[in-house]
Amino acid sequence: MDFNNLNPMQRQAVENLNGPLLIIAGAGSGKTRTMTFRIAHLMEQGVSPYSILALTFTNKAAKEMLSRVEELVGDKAQQAWIGTFHSICVRVLRRDIEKLGYQRSFVIYDDDDQMRILKDIYKQMDIDDKLIPHREMRSIISDAKNRLLTADEWFKESHKDFRSQRIHDIFAQYDQRLRKANALDFDDLISHTLQLFVDHPPVLAHYRQRFQYVHVDEYQDTNFAQYSLVRLLTEESRNLCVVGDDDQSIYGWRGADIRNILEFQKDFPDAKVVKLEQNYRSTSTILDASNQLIANNTGRMEKKLWTDIGEGEPIRFYEAGDEQEEGAWVCERIRRLHKLEKVPYSQMAVLYRMHAQSRVLEEMLMRAGIPYRVFGGTRFYDRKEIRDALAYLRLLINPQDDVSLKRIINVPKRSIGDATVALLEEEAISKDVPLYIVLNDMPDTLSSRPRKCVMAFTELFNRLLAMKEAMPLVDFVEMMLKETGLLAQYENTNDEELITKHDNLMEFLGAVQEFQNQSEEKTLEAFLENAALVTDLDMQGETQQYVTLMTMHSAKGLEYDVVFITGLEEGLFPSHRSMQNDDRLEEERRLCYVGMTRARRYLHLSLARRRMLFNQISYGDRSRFLKEMPKSLMTDVWGKAMRKHFGKDEEPRDAYQRPAPRPPKMSFGAPGIGQKLSDIPGVTKGFVPSVARKAEAPPQVFEKGDRVLHKKFGEGTVLQVEGKGSEARITISFTAYGEKQFALSIAPIAKIE
Repeated sequence: MDFNNLNPMQRQAVENLNGPLLIIAGAGSGKTRTMTFRIAHLMEQGVSPYSILALTFTNKAAKEMLSRVEELVGDKAQQAWIGTFHSICVRVLRRDIEKLGYQRSFVIYDDDDQMRILKDIYKQMDIDDKLIPHREMRSIISDAKNRLLTADEWFKESHKDFRSQRIHDIFAQYDQRLRKANALDFDDLISHTLQLFVDHPPVLAHYRQRFQYVHVDEYQDTNFAQYSLVRLLTEESRNLCVVGDDDQSIYGWRGADIRNILEFQKDFPDAKVVKLEQNYRSTSTILDASNQLIANNTGRMEKKLWTDIGEGEPIRFYEAGDEQEEGAWVCERIRRLHKLEKVPYSQMAVLYRMHAQSRVLEEMLMRAGIPYRVFGGTRFYDRKEIRDALAYLRLLINPQDDVSLKRIINVPKRSIGDATVALLEEEAISKDVPLYIVLNDMPDTLSSRPRKCVMAFTELFNRLLAMKEAMPLVDFVEMMLKETGLLAQYENTNDEELITKHDNLMEFLGAVQEFQNQSEEKTLEAFLENAALVTDLDMQGETQQYVTLMTMHSAKGLEYDVVFITGLEEGLFPSHRSMQNDDRLEEERRLCYVGMTRARRYLHLSLARRRMLFNQISYGDRSRFLKEMPKSLMTDVWGKAMRKHFGKDEEPRDAYQRPAPRPPKMSFGAPGIGQKLSDIPGVTKGFVPSVARKAEAPPQVFEKGDRVLHKKFGEGTVLQVEGKGSEARITISFTAYGEKQFALSIAPIAKIE
C-alpha cells in the first residue's frame, strides 16, 4: 500500500494496529483518509475483513468510508461491517431480538410515530399536554434511554412529585405500546442491543470473537449508551481505535458526553495518542483566528491547526445597524463573489445560531434573486405522501403496527371515519390484541356501512399481503401505489401542489429502484430499514446551485468555499442560557469554532446592533467570541484594518447601548425653524461650525459603475448621476433593495476604493 499520500502523523496512526488508539483529528485534517487507510492496512496485514467493525454517525460517512476502503483493497472490503451505530445494531437485533421477546420483523418508529403514540396515551390517560408538552416528553424518554434507564429507574432519580409520577406513567405506557406493536424507536436500537448482550452472554461472546478490531468515528459525539456498547465489545480484544476532536463536541444538549474522549486515556492507560493538526481545508488566516478563539476553552486537549495552503483572504467583518442591513450585506457579498470570483452558489453557506434568524435572510435573498435552500426543512421521507406510502409498506411487514394502520386506514379516503376507528380500537384494547386482528373479526356493534368499508380495506390489504413475496421489490411497490389509490388521488388535476405530491411518489418509486439496483438484500424489509435510517445530512445534495442556509449545528461535517456566520451578538451567540453555565459556554465556543472551520477560502462574520427577534427588539453587545479573535486577521467592509472599529489601542469599542433620549440636534449647522444662528447659545458672531466648514470641501465625485457604501442599504453600484450642485441626484442599485435615488448633497454614501 502506498503511504506517500499520508503525512507523518497520519502514517503513524495507520501503522499502529494493536491496542487502544486515540486519534485526535482537528477540523479538515484528513481523518476519513486516516481511518480508511488504517482499515485497509489491517486487511493487507492479514486481518480478516470479517473481524473489522467501523461505527459512524451518518450513512453518508459510512458509505464514503466503505467506498474509500474498496478503492484500496477491492471487493473484500464488503465483508467488514462499516455503518452507523443504529444500522449495525439493527443487524444484530434482526438476528437475535427474539431472545428479548420481539419478532425479527420489528419496525422502527421515527419522531412522527413517537408523537402519535404519545398523543394517544395522553388522550387515554386524560393528561393535558400543557402539564408535560409532547415534545418535552419525547425528549425525556430519549434522554433516559440514552442513559440506559427504564421508566422505574428514571423515576427513582426524579423529584418523585406529581409531575414526575405522570412522566413515569406515560413512559411506562409508551414502552408497552411499542412492545405490543413489535416496534422499536431509535434509542431502543442501541439500548436493546446492550440488553441482548448483557442478558445473553453467548451472543456477546459471538460478537466479541468476531469483531477483533473496532473503529469509532466522531468519538466526541458518543453518548453513554454508545460508549457502553463500544466498551462492552472491546473489553477482551482492547483493539479499539477512536477518532475525534474534543474541540468539535457540540451535541451535549442531546446526550453527547465530551468526557468520553477527554478521559479515553483513563479508560485505557496504555493508549497510544496521535494528533492530526495539519489542516487541508482552510487558509492560515481562518485557522489562526479559529485557534485563538478555541484556546479560551479550558476543558480541551492542547492542539493547534496549521496549513501550508497559504494566508488567503482576511476575514471580513460587518457591524450592521439592524438585521435587514446585515442581510443586505450578506446578499451583496454573495453576489460579488459569484459574479467576480466565480464562486458557485453551491459553495456558499450562511450560518446562524437559531432557526428564527433565517426569516430576514430568506427575505433578502429572495429580493436579490439569489437561489437558496434552508437546510433542515422537510425531508423527502417526512413528506405526507411519502409517509403514507411507507406506512402501507411497514404494515405489510408488521400487521401489528397500529400506528401505521391508523394512519392509512382512511388514506385515500374510503369513508372510514374517526368514530369507526375509535370503536375498533376500543375493541382491540378490550381483547388486548393488535388492531389488525379486529379488522378481520369486527364487533357486532359496527353498523353496516362502515363495516362494508372496513371489509373492503381488509380485502385490499390481505391481497397485497399475498402478493408481497411473489413479486420483485420495485414491481410490488409500484403495484401497491396503484392498488391503494395513493397515486390516483393526485392524478387528473391542475393543482400544482397535488402534481408535486404525485411527482414525489414517483421519485419514491425511483428510490426503491435505486435501492434494488445497489443493495445485495433486495427485500422490502431491507428497503424500509434503509429509509428509516436515512438522516437529514444524508439527504444533503452536493451539486445543487443554491446558497445553503442552516444552523451552526447542521453545518457539522460540511465545508464550503464561502461561509457567513451571522448574529455574533452577546446573548444570541453565545446564547443567554449558555452564559449561565461554564460548560455550556465552552460548548457554544466550540460551536463557533466549528462554524469558522467550515470555510475554505472566505470567512465572513457579522452582527446587528439592533435586532428584532421573536417580535421583540434587542440591542446586542458585541459577542465575546469576536473579542477573542485576533483583530489583525480581520478587515471591515471598507477593507481597512480592524483597528478602525476597535480604536488605536486595538481594544474593542464599548458595547453598543440603547441610545439615550437627546435634545434635537441641528443638521449641518443649520438653525431650527424661526431661530437665528446668533441666538444659539455658544455660537458667536462670525463663527462657522465645523460641519459647515467640511461642507465647503470639494464634494466627492461619483461616476457610473462606482462601488459605493450606503449607511443603511449596504454596498451598491452607481447607475446614474444627473444634475449639478444642490440639484444633483444619484441612482444606485443595491443587491437586496433594488434601485434607489438620493439627493447627492446629503446622501450618506461613500465610494469604496
